[in-house]
Formats: sequence, structure tokens, C-alpha cells
Amino acid sequence: MRKSILLFSILIVSFTSFSQGSKQNRVNWISLERAQEYSKKYDQNILLFFYKPNCEYCDKMKKETISDPEVVNLINSNFLPVKINGYTKDTIVFNDKIFGNQQPVKDGSNWRHDFYFEYARYKNGIITPTFVVFNPNLEKVTQFTGYQPKIQFLRGIKRFIK
Repeated sequence: MRKSILLFSILIVSFTSFSQGSKQNRVNWISLERAQEYSKKYDQNILLFFYKPNCEYCDKMKKETISDPEVVNLINSNFLPVKINGYTKDTIVFNDKIFGNQQPVKDGSNWRHDFYFEYARYKNGIITPTFVVFNPNLEKVTQFTGYQPKIQFLRGIKRFIK
């Protein structure tokens, strides 16, 4: 019995040590509130990912690009990543400005969040997925719109690593 417990304990310790030493396999998303606080405190850029439910290209971006180990490592090591549903009903406070979800899309079938509209706008519309980079002063530096394969996404995002 003691040998079984000892063997089981060694297996558990080995497994947890091994898993902690391996690279992370997912982005460590944090809240927008925490990202704003940490961005100023640690002088780090925020990477904001706007997505919509049932968005084919958002799902493709999640599955093919931002789940890739190289992309995950780059994002987790260099940005404060935040993921926001463009249709959330939650009130969002960003840079001391309050954003709500009060305006219907023109056809009246969906509602979109004012924060999403403010920062994901591209030309005369909104494209999802959209990534937005904010500097520690919470100023929008750039945005990447639409689906991007790994190579294209990495090329664009690497320009904003401090």
C-alpha cells in the first residue's frame, strides 16, 4: 500500500513538473480593467481581440492563428491580451469613458456595443475579427482587421513589441 502511494505521488509530481515546464498552449486573456491597470503600471501594450459569436472568421482565427504555440508565446510574453465580444451587453469603462450597448445595427436584428464600434471601425464599417493595439497611455496605435494567417499576423504584431 505504501509503495503504491509513493509511486502515485512520484507520478503526480513528475507530471506537474513536466507540464509546468512546457510552453503555454493558450493565450492568457485578462479583463480589460486589469489590462488598463497593468499597462500603466508595467509600461506594456494591450492587445484587444474583438470577436462576434457565430463569426466564421473569428472561429478560424482562434483555431488556426491564435492557438499556434509561436503566436501564443509572442502574445503572452509581450502584450496584455483582452478578448471582447462585440455584442456584449456589459457596460465597459475604458480610459475613464463609459461605453454601453444601446444602438441597434441598421437592420435592427442585432445590437453592437459602442466600445466595439468606437475601436473596431474600419473605413465605414466593422470587420471581425479585429485586433487593436493600445499603448500604455491607452491610445490606439493600430488595428488588424479580418482573418489573418499565422505568418501575416506575426509580421504585423511584431512591430509593436517593446
